[in-house]
Amino acid sequence: MSKLYAMASKTHTGNPVTKPLFYYQKYDDFLNHHHLSPKTILEIGTFEGESTKILSEAFPDSQILSLDLNIRPIDFTAYKNVTYKKANQIEQSQLLPIITQTFPEGVDLVIEDASHYGFFSKLTFDIVFPLVKSDGAYFIEDWGTGYWDSWPDGSRFQNFPQLPHNNSLPKRIPSHDFGMVGFVKSLVDLTHESAIKNNQGDESRFSSRVKVLEFGEGVCMLLKT
Repeated sequence: MSKLYAMASKTHTGNPVTKPLFYYQKYDDFLNHHHLSPKTILEIGTFEGESTKILSEAFPDSQILSLDLNIRPIDFTAYKNVTYKKANQIEQSQLLPIITQTFPEGVDLVIEDASHYGFFSKLTFDIVFPLVKSDGAYFIEDWGTGYWDSWPDGSRFQNFPQLPHNNSLPKRIPSHDFGMVGFVKSLVDLTHESAIKNNQGDESRFSSRVKVLEFGEGVCMLLKT
């Protein structure tokens, strides 16, 4: 059973720029509910390394690769299962070699906590998600930035009108889709790709890539098919 929240509770600093403690509780609940004990963990976005160290202590038998665009003088010498490297989250030429060399058999758990820009997170997802093992998990943090006017790709909440189609029921129900909010909403498509067809009676064109998609305040969690 995952002990992530218990470990985080002991060392969490409360620094407003690091993960809030309740994220760890949500992750613990998800991992335990799906009986996941990750042995290979990819963290995208290290910052000052607090969450990296918590992951290391909570999963001492795992191998952890933590990537960040800006390398800081973080002391990981006491955390023997951590590899800390520089990489840009949107550069496939940087991400793929590092990840595949470190985890040649794939990744059990990804935690994406990098720029919190929707387009960048989508690029990262498109590169990294294929490397996640079947029944592996992918966690996306801080998607609420899409509701912030102050955020580069965010906007204050907008409730778009529903327009009737040919004077009948609306075919589209527009919703707020700025930045990270738009990105995480787009992941709904991956949970039911088997329903995507040219015509209703046709065979499915795709196999759904996501078995479970779960939203919580600030976090979005996927279980890969």
